Amino acid sequence: MKAGAELYDHCVLGKLPTSPGSTARTYGSEYGKTVIGENCILCPGVILYTGTTIGHNTLLGDNCSIREKCEVGDYCIISRNVSVNYETTIGNHTKIMDNSHITGNMRIGNHVFISVLVASTNDNSMGRESDAAERLSGPVVEDYATIGAGASLLPGVVVGTNAVVGASALVTKNVPAGKVVMGIPARVIRDI
Repeated sequence: MKAGAELYDHCVLGKLPTSPGSTARTYGSEYGKTVIGENCILCPGVILYTGTTIGHNTLLGDNCSIREKCEVGDYCIISRNVSVNYETTIGNHTKIMDNSHITGNMRIGNHVFISVLVASTNDNSMGRESDAAERLSGPVVEDYATIGAGASLLPGVVVGTNAVVGASALVTKNVPAGKVVMGIPARVIRDI
């Protein structure tokens, strides 16, 4: 932990991933250090897995969990009960609001806003194929994009720069930069 960082009750830092053999992914033996930047705040119940880096001036809300080998940028908010799965990158000045799930192998850019109850996935086979772990592909959310409350992002989709995904939309294909999408499945309804 670097200078000025605040750590509240019941936080766990540097947790190793574990499995009773029920996961499709295999775990490595080396993960690197867990790094917490200057002036960060880790609210009660935060769990940071090993090999995760948190930039400076970032707030991690109550009971959020960030898995191994993730990178979170500077001036971010990862709010209450957010789960960020393994090997995910989150850029600077990004906000992810309460009760959202950020899947493994996801990339989120700078100045992104992800509202409450957003779900993302990285496996179209839902673990039913033996080689599923080798083909995991999280969504990509590019800089300045906005994801509305309750939206769902399917594996491998790209939400373009400055795009908006409406509340409760189901994103099944790429969202072009500068467009607004809504609906199930999400479709372009207008320019920004």
